[in-house]
Amino acid sequence: MSETQTATKVSKMEELLAKSEFLPKKLTRGQVVDGIVVSKSRDGMLVDISAKAEAVISGKDLPLDYDNIKVGDTVSAVVISSEGESGQAMLSMRKVGGELRWKQLNEKMNSGESVEVKGIEANRGGLIVETDGLRGFIPSSHLLSGANGSIGKTIEVKVIEVDKKMNRLVFSEREAHPEEAKLPKMELTFKEGDELDGKVSKVLAFGILVSLPGEVEGLVHISEISWDRVEKIESMFKVADSVKVKVISIDPYSGKVNLSIKKLQSDPWKEAAKKYPVGKDIEAEISRTSSYGAFVQLEQGIEGLIHSSKIPYGRKLEVGEKVKISIDLFNPDQHRVALRLAGEEQPEEEPKKKTKKTKKLEG
Repeated sequence: MSETQTATKVSKMEELLAKSEFLPKKLTRGQVVDGIVVSKSRDGMLVDISAKAEAVISGKDLPLDYDNIKVGDTVSAVVISSEGESGQAMLSMRKVGGELRWKQLNEKMNSGESVEVKGIEANRGGLIVETDGLRGFIPSSHLLSGANGSIGKTIEVKVIEVDKKMNRLVFSEREAHPEEAKLPKMELTFKEGDELDGKVSKVLAFGILVSLPGEVEGLVHISEISWDRVEKIESMFKVADSVKVKVISIDPYSGKVNLSIKKLQSDPWKEAAKKYPVGKDIEAEISRTSSYGAFVQLEQGIEGLIHSSKIPYGRKLEVGEKVKISIDLFNPDQHRVALRLAGEEQPEEEPKKKTKKTKKLEG
């Protein structure tokens, strides 16, 4: 056989193999697959998922109705590991229900189809709901009636956000009932972007309520009070204090008005970016510490982090300690500064404890 004929034969064989359904499939964690039960025992079962090697479902990953499953049945499962200790893929039938529900909700969001949810608990922002074992949220501005009155009730809603990684499901009752949602808007004498004079009507743990013209109240969230870190709101404001605020958002249906005090001032991060270029070394003082590193206040309203991964093992930084630092990153848009200790050795990893396996190998 000539070289040309051999090459042609190999090429055709590769083409046939590429089309073959018996080639191993690339499995990814979280993927839902169908398979046929090949064998089962008290400890688990083997499933043929057309990937040449059989996959394993065992222990806590077996379904509650495991006794009713027979060899030859087709089952759905979710991949929890593409390759276990035995070299076979590991699947779970317990988790597949949740995966399918997330997928179905995502499809309903894209199609605009309504779903039914049940009110579970009311909080400051709206209503926590449940549907098919998954919990979600309806913001107050997307409810037709109050959150407290919806507890225990079945509500028809539209899915407006699905984010499985963040375990986030958001629904809207208003979008499911557009005709009922056309309620009279509140007549306000101001609009977004306006600067107003008001008086503090209540001091809360998460911000302050401000009385505005037209007998309307607005909220200045703690994050909108100052460019500096706010520790104790009660030490900054008291009821009846006069304050100047900027209107940053309005929901004329729910009556929610969000305000800002810091947006009346220039953003210090914009100017600071010019003063702290990457690579610059400066001396500064540790302002506070946390489990993930130490913070340094570069100037009023500008705080940077020396992450724990940048601190040598065994080195402890104390509040008030003066250190020489270097700028690794300065992002004024995200209000983020990454720092490292300048002139000190690179961090060393904490010595790892020897496992039985390591001791055996060394012995």
